[in-house]
Amino acid sequence: MRALHHYDEIGLLIPARVGENRYRHYGEEELLRPQHILLYRARGLPLDKIGAILDVPQFDGLTALQGIRREARSMTGR
Repeated sequence: MRALHHYDEIGLLIPARVGENRYRHYGEEELLRPQHILLYRARGLPLDKIGAILDVPQFDGLTALQGIRREARSMTGR
């Protein structure tokens, strides 16, 4: 939860809406973003760089995930 709050504070993962109870509500589009954040963090990228990558209008999440998968396979020799 703390990570979600932090990501919201820095503009990396903004919820679709915040309820009166201050709960953050995420839509389908927002739910894919944390997966990309986690993958890029695991590769050692800082949050500001991750935000810059994810905010590119031409960013294609599927292509990015396929690239990461290919990279991981080449590192493990599979």
